[in-house]
Amino acid sequence: MSETALLIAAQDQKTSSIDRYKDHLDRLVQDTKNLLKPITHNRKILELNDILSAIETVLYDVHGYEGDTETYDNLENANLIAVIERRKGLPIVLGILYLHIIQSLSSEQSLFAAGLNFPGHFLIRISYGKEHVIVDPFDRGQVRETPWLRAILKGFMSDQAELRTEFTQSVSNRNILLRLQNNIKVRLIESEEPEKALEVLEKMLLIAPNEPAIWFEAGTLQAYLNNILAAIETLEHYLLIEQDHRGLMEASQMLQKLKAQLN
Repeated sequence: MSETALLIAAQDQKTSSIDRYKDHLDRLVQDTKNLLKPITHNRKILELNDILSAIETVLYDVHGYEGDTETYDNLENANLIAVIERRKGLPIVLGILYLHIIQSLSSEQSLFAAGLNFPGHFLIRISYGKEHVIVDPFDRGQVRETPWLRAILKGFMSDQAELRTEFTQSVSNRNILLRLQNNIKVRLIESEEPEKALEVLEKMLLIAPNEPAIWFEAGTLQAYLNNILAAIETLEHYLLIEQDHRGLMEASQMLQKLKAQLN
C-alpha cells in the first residue's frame, strides 16, 4: 500500500522517481527493528508495549513526524511524498507510515494491524497475540479507549451519535487509499477547484474501478463542468454496475437531461 501511495503522490508532485522515498520507508522499518533487537536478545519475547514504544521513538522522535494541527487542510498533508519531506500530515498519511512499519514487522512477529472504518479520524487496530489496541497515528501512536472514541465521534457527527460496531471494523488497504484520495477531493471541492477534484475521482476509479458511487460522483462532476459526452458515458456505466436501486432513479433522470441537451 505504501508504494502505491508513493506512486500516486509522485504523480501529483510531478516527481519522476520514488526510490529515495522507498529507501526512507525501509529506514523506518530497519530503525524499528534495531530498537527491538536488544529486547529480544535479553528477554526473548517481545511485549506489545515494546513494539509500540519502538515505533513511537522511531517515527515521532528519531524522524520527527507529527500531526499537522496548524495547517490541517493543507493539501500537502494528504500527499505521502510531501509528508515525508515536511514530516507532518493528516492522520491517514501518518497511518500509512505506521502501518508500513507494523506490516513489515509482522513477518517476524505475531503482529496484525489494519486501518479502521472510524469516521473523521483515521485509527489503527493492532493485534499481538491476545492483545488488541487502537492507536492514533496523528498523536504519536497514543492508545485510544472507548470514552475517547465516543467523544471524537460525537464531535464529528452529533451529540446523538453512538459508537457502532461498524466504526471499529477493519478496512482494506484499497479502502485506505480511497479514503486518502477522498480527503484530497473534498478539499478541492471546498476550494472550488472542480477540475482538479475530477482528476482525483479518476484516480479513485483506477484504484476501485467497480465502485458505483465513484462513477456516479464523477459523472455528476463532469455534468457540472459541462463535459456532456463524458458525463453521459460515465453515468451509463454507473447504471450498468449499480446494484442498489435507490441511486438509479437520480442517475437516470440526470442522464435524460444530459441527452436532451445534445438534441
